[in-house]
Amino acid sequence: MRVLFSAGLGMPAVLRMVLLARELQAAGHEVRFCGPARTRHRVVSAGLVPVLAAPRRFSRAWQPDLVVHDPLCPESTAMAAESGVPTIGYLPYAHAPLSPRPTVWIDPCPGPLRERPDPDAWHVCCDSYELPPQPVPQLTELSLRPRVCVTGMPTGTRPRDRHRAGLFRRVAEGVENLGLQLVVLTGDAQPWSVVLQGSVVMVHGGDEGSVYAAARYGVSQLVLPAGEEEWRAGKRLEQAGIGLCLSDDDLAGASSMLRLRFHLAELVNGGRVLPAAAELGRDIARMPRPADLVPRIEALPR
Repeated sequence: MRVLFSAGLGMPAVLRMVLLARELQAAGHEVRFCGPARTRHRVVSAGLVPVLAAPRRFSRAWQPDLVVHDPLCPESTAMAAESGVPTIGYLPYAHAPLSPRPTVWIDPCPGPLRERPDPDAWHVCCDSYELPPQPVPQLTELSLRPRVCVTGMPTGTRPRDRHRAGLFRRVAEGVENLGLQLVVLTGDAQPWSVVLQGSVVMVHGGDEGSVYAAARYGVSQLVLPAGEEEWRAGKRLEQAGIGLCLSDDDLAGASSMLRLRFHLAELVNGGRVLPAAAELGRDIARMPRPADLVPRIEALPR
């Protein structure tokens, strides 16, 4: 069977799709992977064949038997719609997917975090592909202090980016003031299995990849949302009892650092949040793996 994967710009979604692509290839199927140029090194490192042409052009020439696509990418969605073969889409976390609906949804979102679950979706663990672990400089020495990871700090020069970067720096300052171990991560392809093992809190902007990674490893979360979608994602973490979502107003004013330290201490020292996050991590570990979906994919009517 020829299987064509088509990913969008989001690296976390790409890395989840790579796991399924590897399993299908290992099962003897012919796999090709379309994605933006910046993702191709990850595709190659995973042992897959990247596609350099546009998805729609390649699909017309290659004639796949099955398409797996990112429903947030217009080019991928259009290609899937015109392919005339069964299609599989990864159900997004916070954003509404583009039409049309695929033959099957794969849902990597843990149940307590899904706002509107699709009853027919195939559930899968929210793992993502990682390169072989590399040493993380901040973790080379043993520390007995609770570890807090900060990721997603804005690096742009727009006023909004500079403002949000200041909020992240205030959080980092609060972490250090409490005597906690601070690990600041940059980039969009993190070795989560290394940095989150042994961490107790992850601070991020509410993006899908960070939400899933922290949930996967049973880590409580502090969200500094970048926008409306990320705000909703953070509020769902609060409703599930595994995190907090702080607005700009929460971090404004002379007493904001005191409030911030209180919130951090609450997340680190447990209460209800840390045990709930750990329990969710155990539940996720019991979810199906991409390899478990291969027989169901092979049984799709053609």
